[in-house]
Amino acid sequence: MSENSAINSQAQSESQEPLLPRSAWNSQLAYLRTLFRAKKVLDLIEQEAGVVRS
Repeated sequence: MSENSAINSQAQSESQEPLLPRSAWNSQLAYLRTLFRAKKVLDLIEQEAGVVRS
């Protein structure tokens, strides 16, 4: 009977929400996409304005 309670306890602990967020990679990926888009826009603005980089 203790084996069944151990299995039930394990199943309950697996079904609980994680203590730490698991979407950090997704959030970082979204951040990098936004950063890349902003850089592309700024590069385009510089190009149109004729700013020369050395």
